Amino acid sequence: MLPAAFLDHLRREGYHPRSNKHSNSLAIAIAHDLAKVCPELQTRALRGEVVYDQNFDLHVKTATWNVDLVLGRASERVVPGEQPIRRGRPTSIEIAVEIKAIMTEHRKAVKNRKRDLEAHHEHVHHYDPQAIACGVFVVNHALTFRSPLRPQRTVHARDRRAATALVEHCLREMRNVSERVDVSGYGLEAKCFIVVDMDNENLRSTSYVDRAPGPITGDPLNYDSFLQRVCAFYERRFR
Repeated sequence: MLPAAFLDHLRREGYHPRSNKHSNSLAIAIAHDLAKVCPELQTRALRGEVVYDQNFDLHVKTATWNVDLVLGRASERVVPGEQPIRRGRPTSIEIAVEIKAIMTEHRKAVKNRKRDLEAHHEHVHHYDPQAIACGVFVVNHALTFRSPLRPQRTVHARDRRAATALVEHCLREMRNVSERVDVSGYGLEAKCFIVVDMDNENLRSTSYVDRAPGPITGDPLNYDSFLQRVCAFYERRFR
């Protein structure tokens, strides 16, 4: 099930391309959901052995990559209280998630976001080949979008069929992002594709698209499948 907290955030605050509030909101939701659905991670998180952090600078030699969400070993055991996992600064990274939104100018934006994900997994695996590199695309299905950086709304498509074609194009690009199945491979361990319908004007009407053109249940890019795939890698590598 797609995270309600992220949708609530979009409905309440909208989307600003120069803000990281939306990615922070989704990052927290992903961290909490992973800690709920993955038994090994849940056990360690409740013991205070694993924490998550946001906007984390991951250093590899002279290169630094700011990662939207990381989970890893805590420096000290502090139980998370009422939350499924505590926020804190991990001493080593086990899961690294990059979140990219494509809210407008889909064909131009998806090329750049695809390159970002390829660079992300390379950096993570140079840091530690065992680390689980993940990528998330949030893609807009709305016919129009009002950016706070532009005086007029942007028209994506004249009808729903044309808007669907834009989302499907982004979905194909996400499927083409490199994917690895073991520590000697190349690519992301897990990918996720989330579709929203958001014009950034009528915020309360913002909704998830939980049917085609979004990935439905059983598709590897579906949110639930993504969580299970991350969990499977985690239990193999960090049990």
